[in-house]
Amino acid sequence: MKKSIRFTFPLVLAAIAASGLCFVATAAAADETSPSPGMTGKSKLSQADKRFVKKAYRGGREEVENAKMAKDKAQNDATKDVAERMITDHTKANDQLEQIAKEENLDLSKVTPKPMTISGSDFDKKYLTMLKKDHETDIAMFEKEANDTGTKEDSDVKKFAKDTLPTLKEHLQLVEDALKKVENK
Repeated sequence: MKKSIRFTFPLVLAAIAASGLCFVATAAAADETSPSPGMTGKSKLSQADKRFVKKAYRGGREEVENAKMAKDKAQNDATKDVAERMITDHTKANDQLEQIAKEENLDLSKVTPKPMTISGSDFDKKYLTMLKKDHETDIAMFEKEANDTGTKEDSDVKKFAKDTLPTLKEHLQLVEDALKKVENK
């Protein structure tokens, strides 16, 4: 009887372990293909479009959060005006991205902004310099997406990029003008 238990017990453990691995693999596969709550179906966006939407959304949310902080910390009215414009325009762009993501079954709930850590007496200059760099990078990213001719590119994502470019370029000009005012003060 003891030999039977010794032989059977490892087999039972192996069967339990194998079924656990199958369950984990099944759950992981379901998680990758299942839409988020409230979404039906899998996203048909290309990986490049998914990356673009998520990166643009994160950047837009960061602009809004940073601008709210800037409105409180800035000393110069030009900086406060730029911050107000960032809040208005990037909130609108984020709303558009959320709509595209919803239509394309792309979950943005885990896309979180990283707030800036700028402080000190030269806050305005640091904030505007950061905005200048961010907008130069964003313009290049949006131009690339707007001009992408890949066969799997989503027309709504491409249109969003193309339509948002003039606003980003206007932001860059506003930031550069405000930076001159802050530096000449």
